[in-house]
Amino acid sequence: MRGNIIGFDPLGNSGALSGQDGRRYDFATLDWHASRQPTRGDLVDFVPNGERATQIYMVEPEYVRPSWTDFLFSFRGRISRRQYWLHYVLPYLVVMSICAGFDGVLGWQNANGVGVLTSLLSLASIWPGLAVAVKRCHDRDRSGWFILVGLIPIVGGIWLLIELGFLRGTVGANRFGPDPVRHA
Repeated sequence: MRGNIIGFDPLGNSGALSGQDGRRYDFATLDWHASRQPTRGDLVDFVPNGERATQIYMVEPEYVRPSWTDFLFSFRGRISRRQYWLHYVLPYLVVMSICAGFDGVLGWQNANGVGVLTSLLSLASIWPGLAVAVKRCHDRDRSGWFILVGLIPIVGGIWLLIELGFLRGTVGANRFGPDPVRHA
């Protein structure tokens, strides 16, 4: 049967869960079969035995890789570091370099050396850049508003680069969705 954890007391090694049948079941740590402690709201699969739940296993939601439109335009969900670097940063840098090359060869640069194609690409990438950054924040179990840290001169940009580009996201599901690394 499926159910949700209501609560867990690590000192007493006991907890309670609510089954799909609407009944409450108590359990002990011995009945729990997962690598981490139970947390309120966890979805579990268990065997009811009277008033007790036995053989309790976590039910992890499965990660679904976002479509290209969701990846670039949606602010929902999570993406891994690999997706961030290989599906956004690297292609963006390659396309930006190609545009800068065309700007230079065709002479489409203003007096400051800024190219027309490069400027257009930068403008067009604002929304996708924000959407991808927010999903990386979600992977770190942070609100999307965390990207505003990047507005702090120098330190904020470095901090954001480290958080989004180099640190592993939350292991397992978090409030923003399932873990993209486990199922990638």
